[in-house]
This record gives sequence, C-alpha cells and structure tokens, in this order.
Amino acid sequence: MSHFESFRDQFIMSYNGFHHNHQNPSTLQVKSKFDSEWRRFSIPLNNNGGNVSYDGFRSLVEKLHHLESVQFTLCYNSISGDLLPITNDDNLRKSFESARPLLRLLIQRRGESWEEKYGYGTDSDKKWKGIASLMAQKPPKRSYSISNPEDFRQVSAIIDVDIVPEAHRRVRLCKHGQERPLGFYIRDGTSVRVTERGVIKVSGIFISRLVDGGLAESTGLLGINDEVLEVNGIEVLGKTLDQVTDMMVANAHNLIITVKPANQRNTLSRGPSQQGTPNPSDTVSSTGAGGGGGISRPMKMNGSSDGSYHPKQHDPNDSDSGDSER
Repeated sequence: MSHFESFRDQFIMSYNGFHHNHQNPSTLQVKSKFDSEWRRFSIPLNNNGGNVSYDGFRSLVEKLHHLESVQFTLCYNSISGDLLPITNDDNLRKSFESARPLLRLLIQRRGESWEEKYGYGTDSDKKWKGIASLMAQKPPKRSYSISNPEDFRQVSAIIDVDIVPEAHRRVRLCKHGQERPLGFYIRDGTSVRVTERGVIKVSGIFISRLVDGGLAESTGLLGINDEVLEVNGIEVLGKTLDQVTDMMVANAHNLIITVKPANQRNTLSRGPSQQGTPNPSDTVSSTGAGGGGGISRPMKMNGSSDGSYHPKQHDPNDSDSGDSER
C-alpha cells in the first residue's frame, strides 16, 4: 500500500467517525480556538449534558491546548451571535443548547478580551465595524471595568435574618489572607438582662473600637459598644475575655458573630408576621466603659471616683502583643 493510499484511508476513517458522531445525539462536537491554534473533539452527553461538569470540561480544554500554566477564560458563540462566558455548570449546559451543530469555543488569556473588560453580551465590539469605524476620529472612552462574578470575594454578610431576634444582628466576616486585619477591639463590661428571676446584671463582651480601614470598619456592620452574644454559634455568656479572644482568633478567616447593636436604628425592621417570640433572656440594656485598644485581655476592674472601668487591651490579630493599661 502506497503512502497516498494509507493517508486516504486514514482520512476516510476520520471523516466517517466525525460524521457518525455528528449524527449521534449522545455526543457533542466542539471546535475550540486559542490564539491561532484550533482543536476539534467530541464529548459524550447524557441527560442533555447533565453528566458533564464545568471543572471536568475546563480540565479537558486545558490539557488539549496545554494551558496548565496559563490563566484563561472560556467563551462560546450563542444562538444570537453574542460571545458569552462559561464559568459554571449552568452556563456550560446553556452553551450545549447553542451547539447547532457545533459548539464553537473561544479560549483567551484572562484580562485580554474585550468582553471581559466591557461586559459580555454587549454590542460594543460591533459598533466599530465596517466603514463607520474608518470615519470615526477616536473610539468612545470607557472609564469602568467590571470583573467576572468569579473574581469577587465575599468579605461580609448579614445572615440568618429570619432566625435571630429583630434587635440582634448576625454578621459573617471573611478574612482572606493576611493583607487585612479584622480591625476591631473588644472589652468586657456589664449587661442588664431580663430573666425568669427578674432583672439581673451579668458580665458581657462589647466592641470598644474599630480600626480605620479594617475589615469591620469598612463593612459598616459592627459598631462601637455593640454587645457580642455569640461567636460561630457559641454563646459567650459566662466566658472570660481570654476565651472569647481565642474563639475569634481561631475563626478569624470565617468569623460569624452575633451582636446586639448599640444603635438600634440600624437594625432591620420586620413585619408582624416575621417577628419571632422574644426570648426572656434577651438583653434589654447594656452598660460598660468605653475605651480603645484591640481585642482585650481580661478586664481589670479598677475602682475610680467616676465609676469608670479601665480594661487591659489586646489585639486579636497580633498574638504576641503585650497588654497595655487603659
């Protein structure tokens, strides 16, 4: 068999295989492009693509185009002609619906595409095509750049609004890396509560200061003199300041703190149907000394003529910092 005949047979087999897969609804033909490199491949489909995950699809593309060391984005041509991103399982399955009969996949380095900079699904890249683009003196100025949702990191949230009492607030603070401290200080003081035995005074933990530019101050969800009630689901009543400090430090990367805001005007108001039954042990008022510092060491009660307290303070983000008398 000559070299030409061998090449012809291989071409016929590959064409027949492609034609068979094209007619087979259980497989999807994909044509991918990265720079000047093109690839054609097929993937098996079951339940309208429900068996194919985004992570698996991305890994397959990464191996085919040898992109192990390259940050890239995946886009596809929709039925309407727009270039849309593939970032999760949902829009991956949506892209399969646009494969008529071929899924056209565009791979670009992260940050270099027009759509990533100015928004997917817009016609900004179509306005300057044709003769009009030659007559225009300068392109329009676009002063903003919106990132993909996957590029955003959650730093704070108010959670369990339908669970906690109306006068309380449950806040999640997410600390990413070491570039930004939690940025608040706590102290101990006295809280007045209503129980089955009447009104009693109990020890409480309060936020004494917010650090400028810190995570807590930038979110606006915590305030000075807010009383700390729980840390990651553990009630702080009866715990010392050292114990609360250790709890916060241990959960610094995903801190869930339940507080009673000192300023009740900033709490979420609810309708009558959303208000829960008040807890007899809810705090009705709180007292304690103000003061600066970081997350505090155990409060040192020093009597004074004006009845104020002078706590020792400790920064939760610096476990080696010493105590300072306030």
